[in-house]
Amino acid sequence: MTVHFGAFRSALAAGLTLAMVGDLAAAQTPPRADQGVTARQQQTPNANPQATALAEFQSRLQGYLDLRTRLSGKLKPLSPTADSAELAARQDTLAAAIRDARKGAKPGDMIPTQVAGQIRTTVAEDFRRRNADAKRAVFNEVPGGIQPVVNKAIPDAAALATVPPLLLNNLPRLPDNLQYRFMARHVILLDGDTRLIVDYILNVLPPH
Repeated sequence: MTVHFGAFRSALAAGLTLAMVGDLAAAQTPPRADQGVTARQQQTPNANPQATALAEFQSRLQGYLDLRTRLSGKLKPLSPTADSAELAARQDTLAAAIRDARKGAKPGDMIPTQVAGQIRTTVAEDFRRRNADAKRAVFNEVPGGIQPVVNKAIPDAAALATVPPLLLNNLPRLPDNLQYRFMARHVILLDGDTRLIVDYILNVLPPH
């Protein structure tokens, strides 16, 4: 069979042109939206929401401590031989200053919702593991019939129920001078220096 060289060259040129056009079109075609999402997910893994909430909790606690330190620094220094009356007066003055600075504070301002949920779950699991006698021992220390109020100071004579050590070890850690306490069925966050209720979670303990 006879093949004309001119025709063969024309066909070859046409084929090369089509291939180049195809490569150019592929290069100019944007990636699909789902491809972009997949790439971003691979580059930026989702953060752990609970870890984020716990970090926020610690940040809020530190903010409270910073506020307390600033207000305390504005008070008259204690004398080297400060007696109990002078210490109590300073405590009351600092508590009043904190109340004024946080006069708009409300439940949940200090404890994020997810952290409150973790505390509820931890307490419920702890009490499920306790026998009847152990539960009664805890409840015997808990003052009843009291409704917590943010910024309210607990009187010095009022009983404060301690959180059992094993349970305390499983709760989110608190800085020095901030404490978890039981009040009726509620968990309060207490400033141990001023005895102010910083925040609280309602109805955490089982009915008793």
